[in-house]
Amino acid sequence: MTLENIVIRAKLRGDASKGTVRKLRHSGLVPGILYKKGVSTKIEISVSDLPKGHTRSSVLKLVLDGVEKTVLMREVQVNPLNDKPIHFDFQEVESNDLIRTHVPLNFIGLTREQEKEGSFSIRTRYLEVKAPLSKIPKQIDVDVSGLKAEQSIQLHDITLGEGIVVRTGKGQNLALASLVKL
Repeated sequence: MTLENIVIRAKLRGDASKGTVRKLRHSGLVPGILYKKGVSTKIEISVSDLPKGHTRSSVLKLVLDGVEKTVLMREVQVNPLNDKPIHFDFQEVESNDLIRTHVPLNFIGLTREQEKEGSFSIRTRYLEVKAPLSKIPKQIDVDVSGLKAEQSIQLHDITLGEGIVVRTGKGQNLALASLVKL
């Protein structure tokens, strides 16, 4: 995966008490954690700097008190009522690290004729993969254009890049999607 051109500016955060975190959020900052091999650092960023529409396989630049780090977005928790971010987790990574992450599946090629034949059913939306940082895809495209009624796309039907190992459904042939006749 190529490094995205997004730079997030962060500052170290001190106190982690409930009241302090609540005040942070009211002032337009979001608390978070930066992990690196057994060490966790409490950080804070502005709500406006938090990237939108990125997945857990997004690789970003984080500038923490003037020091630039390469990070992998791990989780962003949002308030279910207003959809505003309330906490985030980043993992600091090196270019030669083997990374284990979830990559979204993108189903392409569904035609109107297939929709008339049956209902398209997605069984899984993500695959857990392990790969070097530079090889992690932003998404995995799954072509369903040749799918007929009562058929499914299996894990062995998709082609992944070299060095990418699928961890989801290890040892079994996982059905990713199917066209079910109505």
